[in-house]
Amino acid sequence: MPQAKRVLMCWEFGSGNGHVRQLKLIGERLAALGFGTVYALRRPDAGSAVGIPAEAIRPAPNWPLRSPSAGSRGEMTSATYGDFLAQMMLGPRDDLAERLARWQALIEAERPDLIIADYTPSVSLLYYGRIPIVAIGNGYVLPPTTLASFPRLLENLPLQYKESDVVGRLNAALRPYNKKRPISHFPQINRADRTYLLALPCIDPYREHRDGGWLGSLDTKDIVLRMRRSQWMFAYFTEKQQTDMRLIEGLVRTRLQGKAVFSLPLRQTIKKLEAAGISAPDGLAYLPYELLSCGVIVHQGSAGMAMAGIAAGIPQVMIRTDLEKGLVAEAIAARNAGTVLSWSTFDMPDLAIAIRSAVEDAAMQKAARDLSLENTRYLQLDPLAEIAKGVAALI
Repeated sequence: MPQAKRVLMCWEFGSGNGHVRQLKLIGERLAALGFGTVYALRRPDAGSAVGIPAEAIRPAPNWPLRSPSAGSRGEMTSATYGDFLAQMMLGPRDDLAERLARWQALIEAERPDLIIADYTPSVSLLYYGRIPIVAIGNGYVLPPTTLASFPRLLENLPLQYKESDVVGRLNAALRPYNKKRPISHFPQINRADRTYLLALPCIDPYREHRDGGWLGSLDTKDIVLRMRRSQWMFAYFTEKQQTDMRLIEGLVRTRLQGKAVFSLPLRQTIKKLEAAGISAPDGLAYLPYELLSCGVIVHQGSAGMAMAGIAAGIPQVMIRTDLEKGLVAEAIAARNAGTVLSWSTFDMPDLAIAIRSAVEDAAMQKAARDLSLENTRYLQLDPLAEIAKGVAALI
């Protein structure tokens, strides 16, 4: 009996559970078609949190590999996606040669027939031309590889790296593994045999540089456009963000009932929110159910949650934490379908007012619904079927 083709699902950079959740959805579709699936995850605990069996998880190189020295600590800047990526791969927080060696050892041990890479540039760099690679990701982490250089996404910020220098250092580190296929310009770092852009054009910062290709989200297929106004609030944040009392008090001060998801809520979080009529259950959320009768979504601006809100036609209050989430949030706010706050500067009253306003503002409610209707054709696509078809064609 022939052995099932083996697919290795890789995740290298990024936080939260969204990357792993979409890899799991793809893996389940491939498993149903007879493929063997294994997950190489920078945070194995995230795989367990979304229900991936422990025997299918392999620890991948995390970031950073080790804590930086006290003298090298500093804020990372992100005038371009490429400069941010260079800081992660070449900066003092990490060791590129060791990172590539660890990925090489992991992949050689697993011997996959195909690799699916979600925000995993090291693997695309290492194995392009050696093993078929499928790259997936939202607009921010998958800029077109045809770009000569990464365009500025923020003005008035210095660039820490010159792209030609980055290319030289990446190729030097790559030479022991894949010397026949160096990159000629930095955006080629995401090169792949197939690329699947899991984004909507309205939140893609590179939409002017693309000629289509948007497939929407893996998570929105079952989300329906909300039909009735509601004052129910749904909030979604990482576990560590629940310790910031500005967030918890802001949710409480809205005087709205609802649900807040932190995956593993602390006892004090549960107690404080439940006293205000806001449940805080363990685990993750099934968004098609949660958003069916929701009046506002509160989150940090992740592309996945933003697209879920767009699909449901619900206003969003987004507390941005980095450039990627800020770009997503600003794109939605520019359509009057949401409000943007900054995690570093927001205060409790601002958050409570923004949430109440989103629920009560008829113009914002209409704008959110209009944004959903404008994206109907993308929301009706089946990215899982497209990816599965592409995988089957490659192997």
